[in-house]
Amino acid sequence: MSAQELVACLCREGDQHLALGEPPLATAFYLAAFSCHAPSAVRSVRAALAEARGAPVVATLEAWCRGESQIPAIHWDGMAVVSLTGTLASAFLAALRPDHPAAVLHSLAGLLAHGRHGEVVRRCGALLDAHSQQALELRLTRALAWVLSGAQVDAGLADYLQAFASRADRTVTFVLTHQQPYLPVLVGALQDHISRRQQAGDGAGQQDTDCQRLLAALDPGGTWSNALSPDVLLRGGRYEDCRAACSRALESDRTSDRPQGERLAALLVTRAATAFFLDSGTHDLLRDLHEAFRESPRGARRQFEAVLTARDRERVLAQVQEAVDVGFAHFQEAVRSRPELREDSGRELLAPVTRALRVLLRVAPPEARPALGAHLAECLLLAGDAAGARALCERLMRRSRPRDPAGKSAVDRAGNRAPLLALRGFCALHVGDTPCARDDFQEVVEQEPPHHGGCVRALCGRGLLRVLAGSAFLGALDYVTACRLQPDEALLVAKAYVPWNQRGLLLAVLREEGRRMLQRRPDSRLPGARGRRGQAAEDGAAAQEGDAQGVYQLATLLMELDPEDEASRLLAADALYRLGRLDDAHKALLVALSRRPQAAPVLVRLALLQLRRGFFYDANQLVKKVVQTGNTACLQPTLDVFRREDRQLLRDHCHARALAILREQPGGAQGDCHTREAIAYLSLAIFAAGSQASESLLTRARCYALLGQRKTAMFDFNSVLRAEPGNVQALCARALLHLALDQQKEAVDDVLSALKLDPGTAVPEIRSLKPEAQAIITRGLASHCRGLLGQLPDAGARLSDRDLQGLLAAGEAVIQIAAGKLSGHLLLVDVLIAMGSYEEAGARLQEAPHPTPPSEAARARQGLLLLKKGDVPAAARDLQSLAETDSRDLGFLLSLLEASERQSLAQAAAQEASTLLTSGQPRQALGYCSLAVLAGGGRACHLRQRATCLAELQEFNRALGDLDLVLREGAGDRDLRMRVEDLCSRGRLLLSLGNKAGAAGAFAQALKLAPAPAQTSLWERPGRAPTAQVFLCHGQRCLEEQRYAEAWTAAESGLLVDPEHCGLKRLKARIRREAASGCRLH
Repeated sequence: MSAQELVACLCREGDQHLALGEPPLATAFYLAAFSCHAPSAVRSVRAALAEARGAPVVATLEAWCRGESQIPAIHWDGMAVVSLTGTLASAFLAALRPDHPAAVLHSLAGLLAHGRHGEVVRRCGALLDAHSQQALELRLTRALAWVLSGAQVDAGLADYLQAFASRADRTVTFVLTHQQPYLPVLVGALQDHISRRQQAGDGAGQQDTDCQRLLAALDPGGTWSNALSPDVLLRGGRYEDCRAACSRALESDRTSDRPQGERLAALLVTRAATAFFLDSGTHDLLRDLHEAFRESPRGARRQFEAVLTARDRERVLAQVQEAVDVGFAHFQEAVRSRPELREDSGRELLAPVTRALRVLLRVAPPEARPALGAHLAECLLLAGDAAGARALCERLMRRSRPRDPAGKSAVDRAGNRAPLLALRGFCALHVGDTPCARDDFQEVVEQEPPHHGGCVRALCGRGLLRVLAGSAFLGALDYVTACRLQPDEALLVAKAYVPWNQRGLLLAVLREEGRRMLQRRPDSRLPGARGRRGQAAEDGAAAQEGDAQGVYQLATLLMELDPEDEASRLLAADALYRLGRLDDAHKALLVALSRRPQAAPVLVRLALLQLRRGFFYDANQLVKKVVQTGNTACLQPTLDVFRREDRQLLRDHCHARALAILREQPGGAQGDCHTREAIAYLSLAIFAAGSQASESLLTRARCYALLGQRKTAMFDFNSVLRAEPGNVQALCARALLHLALDQQKEAVDDVLSALKLDPGTAVPEIRSLKPEAQAIITRGLASHCRGLLGQLPDAGARLSDRDLQGLLAAGEAVIQIAAGKLSGHLLLVDVLIAMGSYEEAGARLQEAPHPTPPSEAARARQGLLLLKKGDVPAAARDLQSLAETDSRDLGFLLSLLEASERQSLAQAAAQEASTLLTSGQPRQALGYCSLAVLAGGGRACHLRQRATCLAELQEFNRALGDLDLVLREGAGDRDLRMRVEDLCSRGRLLLSLGNKAGAAGAFAQALKLAPAPAQTSLWERPGRAPTAQVFLCHGQRCLEEQRYAEAWTAAESGLLVDPEHCGLKRLKARIRREAASGCRLH
């Protein structure tokens, strides 16, 4: 359906309702048709009007435009029509009757709503000149336009009063119905008019009476029945009434939807003035003033100057300034009393201070505003608004750039540039702009002359940045300087300006750096030094005292930052000690002890002070408490602060006490307890002595060893030897510990080092050990010496002087340790022989004990000395006795000989062995055979000779081993016969051991290598028939196991020995039959 068709339908529906005498419904359908297609609807309704049936329609539209009745709800085609409004009715009426007054008033109201006041005034004037039917309504509309425009308020109010005087009820009804949104403005204008006339002394005329009546009619509740304005009440001294009037007006203003502007600001300032005159406190005064200046700064300032005299304004400024000072002081006190370092509590106290400062910035003289702005920026930063504070600082800095003729800015004259720069630096720090913060702090510090407050803040800020950058010492110096200048300001900065998440780090770093400052020691000077050296010593002492004074002030700051921090309290006590204020230090430590009665750092400090003051009994009791706590490991940094002479007193006391405990040590479990107590005293002595603690360390290490704490004891021994590498007692004690840990090599090394340094001390230390430990050490020393001697490439090599010294010391020590035993003397003889001192070696050998039966080792060394003299047969006779009993020792002795001497000895031994074998004395020949093997380097001829001797002695296994060595060496073609004989001998040995298979293999290998010599040897031993029987048995076994190739080889080898052997022939034929399947046998 098109729009025209819909309009026709709606108009027909309206015609039906009009015919039924229902004008509101008929008009509603016409209005709906107008909303769909205006031209068609207008034509249809005009046709009805031409028939004189449209008068009710126009009347209904006029009532809707005036708001006198509601537009009824209608439905069309099952749907509700909801787009019918008074504005649409006004447009419809204007289309039907363009000159109708209701339509004109509606259009004028729309212009007022859009702020087109001048156009409303012109149109109303034109309509009034045309003698319009609604002159009263047009005049009231024009009056409202004049009031709203603010250009002709008095003319507008005059029209209102004239209309009210002529037609009061109709005027009030129109205003309340059509001008309700503007009623607060109209009431305010009437009130201002009454106030102005009363101020002019002309408040008793008819116009004022009409004004009051109009206000009463517009506000039946009586809010404005009192015609006196707050300003009039204020000037009349009726302060309570003025405050009540302002409060009523403010409540009325705040319920409206329009901006409140200067009117609200004026009321707030007036109420603030009443609070000032009533002396009801600064809170209400500041609240109203702050809100007024926030609402309309210009209007509030104008009202402030209007309602208060110059003297009153000065009093208000002083009162607000006092509120600022008191509020900020309360905040500072809250900051100082914060229980937790990282807290930011108390910020809520800055809110009234901030409001007061904002008010002061509005009303204070221009020369005071830079300082007030800086104070406001400070409060904003402390309240957590770093960005706002930084922006304010930037504005203040920009205002400070213009210069006066004297060359100084306003900020410079006020002395606020340095604090402002420091404040801006902290703002930059809070927002993460570290470079800008560093530049601002540095500029303040370098300013001449320095501004103390700003310089203290800048030093604290720069110190924090240095700490964060890793320059802890420089940061601590900045805080020390700040504490010396203004301790209270430095505390406030540290607890409020420093970001909360960096305060803990700052505290820890400052505390550590303060301790390091105290631990710095002046260079030691000779007592009689003169000139510049003496002056330098005095300067060093003065600098050290200055450091201690600065550290004390820094520690005081740290205690204020964290009252529960024991380390800061101890730092203060240490600084007092370094300043020589022993009584004050003692008092501070007693306070710390009352908090923690068992704190070892406190107890040891008190003990040192009591020793210094000569109270030895008290010192002993305190040291005993330290020992009972068992917490001595933390005392090293504590004791570093104290002077060397005081620490030496503590060291001597503790060491002497430990020795006394060890001397009184009982046995058993109680003895372990005493040992642990002695360890505690020794630990304290070690910490006190520092680098001069070798004696105490050595004693403590022995105590640890007694308790079985070997690794801990080893650590102490190592510490002693790092400081004193030549400490013989420590070397011997560590050697014993190495033995307990089964580290024999390390033990021997330590013993050797001790023997080289001081044998007279080392030997008694070793002899004080248990026999088992002595035996281990002597064996280790002997093994080490022989190993060193055995490393020589040949007997002509020379040992280094250090090695010679060690060998001789070890030999002499072993003699003394193993007193009455031959082993030590033999070791020394070996060393002397290696050194080439044969005469002395012989003399030492004669001095050695001669056990029964005689020692073969001693006899062998006697033979070695005879060989050096050229008596080879006698030497062979003495040395051969050791060949079978201790071949390792004999090998060591032979390594001391030259190659030619060993060759001569081998020849002599082989010749003597051959003689003895020939004479049927294999047992006597065996020693010579072994000597020949060892001296000759394992030559084949010597091995064959010893194998023969061993075979005669029926030691077949050893003989077989010698032959295997010979066969592994191999031989050339020229030694073929000898190799065949070696194989045959090996077979005979295997046969003697019952290994027929091995014997058959060796015989077969010899026959294959050289049949003729092998046959001759085998026919001789073990004989033709036994050899053939060996091959027969081996062949039959191989055949049973189906090893046809080996069986065939055994059969053929046996037939080579005995070609007529029937059993071997049958075995061969059987092998051939069973292998007829195609196996290749040969």
